[in-house]
Amino acid sequence: MHYNFGIQWLKAFRESADAVCRLYGPGDDFLFEDPMLDQHQVRTQAELHRLFAPYANKDRSNGIGVHNFRIRSYIGNRRFGLLRWEWSPEDAAVFLGLDVKNKPFTTMGHTFHVYGEDGLIRRESSWWDAAKVLRASGIAKPSKILTGAPLFGIDLKGAGM
Repeated sequence: MHYNFGIQWLKAFRESADAVCRLYGPGDDFLFEDPMLDQHQVRTQAELHRLFAPYANKDRSNGIGVHNFRIRSYIGNRRFGLLRWEWSPEDAAVFLGLDVKNKPFTTMGHTFHVYGEDGLIRRESSWWDAAKVLRASGIAKPSKILTGAPLFGIDLKGAGM
């Protein structure tokens, strides 16, 4: 596959859950996981459709928001692909049960695909920066770990680190 497939995949989210699901293996011939959302071992088109439906929302007044994805890079070949993407919702009131109304944010993630001989996605694993959502909602405050500073209240100097 190639960069254009990555664009097609992300655009499908704006079109409909059906459009996205058509890019995956038929029946249960795929494995989808998004550990950040506690989604593991998703293997049916019905479950995939349920997970992707909110991202195709077009109604700006229902609180789900309109979800914008942009591909930032693609590395791969006809069998494997690693996509780096950016996501930002517009007019979302709630995401993951968090109040994000009037709290705009953009986050980035990576998705790894394994493609079948037919060009459909057979395996997917997505990882993204959930901390940006937490910070936007006001749950978490940005912080930095300084080099040499004790981590989690533990002094690592005596531990050979």
